[in-house]
Amino acid sequence: MAIVCATNLSPDSQEAANVAAALAGKLGEPLFLLGVLEGESATGEAGGPAADSPSRLEAECERLRAFAEVVRPLPRSASSADEVLSDETCRHARWVVVASGGWRTSAWRRASMPERLARHGCAPLLAVRRDAALVDWIRGRRRLLVMVGVDPRSATTDAAVTFLRELRRVGPCDVLATYVCSPLEERERLGIHTPVHVEVLDPSVRGMEALDPSVERVLQREVRERVGDLMGEGGVEVVLEPGFGRPADHLLHVAHARRVDLLVVGTHARGGLGRLWHGSVSAGVLRYAEQSVVCVPPSLREPRPAAPPRSVLVPVDFSEACARAISQARSLVGPGGRVHLLHVHRRRVGDVGFQDHYGVLPEPAPERARVLQRLWELVPRDEGSQAVRWSVEGVTGDDVTQAICQATEREGVDLVCMGLPHEHSREPDALKGTVARELVARCRRPVMVVPTA
Repeated sequence: MAIVCATNLSPDSQEAANVAAALAGKLGEPLFLLGVLEGESATGEAGGPAADSPSRLEAECERLRAFAEVVRPLPRSASSADEVLSDETCRHARWVVVASGGWRTSAWRRASMPERLARHGCAPLLAVRRDAALVDWIRGRRRLLVMVGVDPRSATTDAAVTFLRELRRVGPCDVLATYVCSPLEERERLGIHTPVHVEVLDPSVRGMEALDPSVERVLQREVRERVGDLMGEGGVEVVLEPGFGRPADHLLHVAHARRVDLLVVGTHARGGLGRLWHGSVSAGVLRYAEQSVVCVPPSLREPRPAAPPRSVLVPVDFSEACARAISQARSLVGPGGRVHLLHVHRRRVGDVGFQDHYGVLPEPAPERARVLQRLWELVPRDEGSQAVRWSVEGVTGDDVTQAICQATEREGVDLVCMGLPHEHSREPDALKGTVARELVARCRRPVMVVPTA
């Protein structure tokens, strides 16, 4: 695999070539220069300063050979982003390096060369804006402060995190794992009820952009789990950025405030109407960032290794089926694992309202202590069960399936293990077959259904 630098030999492209040459020298890869002339020349003449001139491209290669052992011009030049993407060497490159600025665009096309390369590229695209910090980092003179955009529920995060490992191979870097989140949406996802009268809240959490401490703990855990362990030198810090609107604007705000050297984002590689409908974080970051940007395509994502579940949630309705599910869950997690028992009280007309309650809605007060005691009584007492960590919870909800899904998000479990009771169960909060079907359809975690004997 090679490092490919698309250049039009402008001053900006020469800075990008400096970074590409330093990368090639550090990684021991060959560097290929691809001459690109896009749009009209600055003088409006067809014979203007053409980047595809073989003599000029060869002179640039000669200059860069002081930094990388193998520097070659590609045998053909390109006149558009499509031609760059169609080049075989570019499609199989380890990195594609390009200047962030210095590209001409036509009146009918707003997207710059880096944006179009990131949209359809097969390799990580590094758009260079000022080369000094990157070159010093590659040569071991300094650490790099890298910010990566993380969304625990987006597939693009896996590709971006995979690329962080590549950066650590080049040199030491500190990572800011930044998640732009909506406090209102996160409270809804986790089942954190907000009071109708906000004056009952602590002043620190009254604002629309305030993150509740319990929500913040869950998000910190989710982001750290998504980033995982990164080999190499440098620290990892989780940054939660509450915000509304375009995520790219909030990422750029954090990058500016923390004086980041490099911004890494994953891409969906959408085009046409899909890109117009869903928007593009990477395009906004590429266009307005003050620092260099890496856009990582989804093809770089490494598959997550399969692992047995270490934490299981069991919905409980006190039937024989839920006892079988508890036994199954204990055997799945093994010693050191965790089993969370959850009872959902289906809200009824006569129940006292919770309009000013803040947090997860608990069981009604008259039944709360009795339900929790019954849950603890379901915990097996044999020797094998003592090696498992147990927890119990009773909540209230209008939608039982939604309450279970919200609990799985709060607890961060690996699996839901649900017993399927007889349809004629006498328990008032029995989990019917419809709940099991809805849970399989709506839950983001795998669901195991344990039938009755």
